[in-house]
Amino acid sequence: MKINSLLLTSFLITISLITLYSSTVLANTTKIEQARLDKVCESSRQKALEPRKKEIYQECLTKFKKDKSVCQQEADAYNGNRINGAPMFYELPACVKAFEFRKKHP
Repeated sequence: MKINSLLLTSFLITISLITLYSSTVLANTTKIEQARLDKVCESSRQKALEPRKKEIYQECLTKFKKDKSVCQQEADAYNGNRINGAPMFYELPACVKAFEFRKKHP
């Protein structure tokens, strides 16, 4: 009986460790996938923001007569934020996919 009890205990500990390891691997995989989706979203947003960034750069040079490096910094810093509104282009498919994944894997 003692051998059966030891075998059962060993078996239960092994199952517990496998379950814990699997949970850790799954959580890590989810974080990696979320980071990948977020990166694709932000890349899509930056591509969509590019025309507006060019406008900001040109307006800075022509209207405000600032130095090229200053204008480039201002254009690069533009992130599509709007006063009293959501930032621009989070409705792009890549961003929707990232948000949906985040909702499914809190």
